Amino acid sequence: MKKCLDGISAVFLLFMFLIVVISVIFRLVLNISAPWYLELTQICFIFLVFIGSAACMKDESHIKITFLVDRLNEGTKKIFRIIGRLLMITFLVIFIIGSYKNMLFNWTVGFITVNWMKTGYVYLVLLISGIIMIFYLFENIYYDMFSKKASFSKMEGES
Repeated sequence: MKKCLDGISAVFLLFMFLIVVISVIFRLVLNISAPWYLELTQICFIFLVFIGSAACMKDESHIKITFLVDRLNEGTKKIFRIIGRLLMITFLVIFIIGSYKNMLFNWTVGFITVNWMKTGYVYLVLLISGIIMIFYLFENIYYDMFSKKASFSKMEGES
């Protein structure tokens, strides 16, 4: 699933690039104003960030500060990782509930210049990415609890 998420993120990055190139061509070469490009670029960026965040949760490649944790023994590190993941799951449950409510409320609300793209679709992507993140957090908790090696060692070996 991570490779699929990485591929989807790459597609949205490509869309963002193409939209910006097209808008520059419209503006500078054809002298045509394209007001839709900014909203569409922002939507692609939102999709890219949240789908990419879900992919990063698999191998825990988000930015983190490990200054204190690196000084702990392996057993204590596992405990801290599990507690941290449980706190993230709590946040993500609230995030998913909010995304779901906003998705239902905004399902038919279109953007000003890109009316075919509904605001509810953006919240749907947030909802799906939150669910995927929770799945990966539970998977990493399971691995930490029932393996003899640290989850970071496992993840580095997969690369």
